[in-house]
Amino acid sequence: MAKSSYHHGDLRRALVDAALALIQEGELGTLSLREVARRAGVTPAAPYHHFRDKVELLAAVAEEGFIALGERMDLAVSAMPPRKARARVAALARAYLEFARERQAHYRVMFLPEVKVTDPALGVHVAADAALARLVAAVHAAAPKADADTVHRRAVIAWGAGHGIVSLWNDGVLEKKLSVVDDDFVEMVVDQMVSIATGKS
Repeated sequence: MAKSSYHHGDLRRALVDAALALIQEGELGTLSLREVARRAGVTPAAPYHHFRDKVELLAAVAEEGFIALGERMDLAVSAMPPRKARARVAALARAYLEFARERQAHYRVMFLPEVKVTDPALGVHVAADAALARLVAAVHAAAPKADADTVHRRAVIAWGAGHGIVSLWNDGVLEKKLSVVDDDFVEMVVDQMVSIATGKS
């Protein structure tokens, strides 16, 4: 895209898209603002109008990912009645796994250590907390007798279980360890996440 074709507000979007494209191609480890600028078709100085450094750009990518994850989670339970509490937890778990598989470039950035230690005021932390809060609320509804600390722990452990599996999957490890990775496998993972979250097998 020619430099002159950007309008106000388009440059930030173009830079995030360029970063995502590079990450999808496996360039996360060597990603730089200069390379992002080159991919976006702008001058090397252009990214600094929106991002102080590479980490701030990655935080923007991660924030977008967490917002999209939250929207996917909301959509997954939007038509489900509150009384279907355990099924709602399952729907959120399934939505998480599907998102992580479909949006791998975002997902690779969302949990990077350098993003986690960015300014707490950045939107990525708000978006991440909001995504977890959705799961915590669903776990509480499915296990109303559990105290708040137990509910939170279960939600985090269930999230961690899903994160571990999908990270192995995205990295190509599962296909080397399992003969088949299919919808039945996904449902097995969902069942385990729900069991952890609700404290029921």
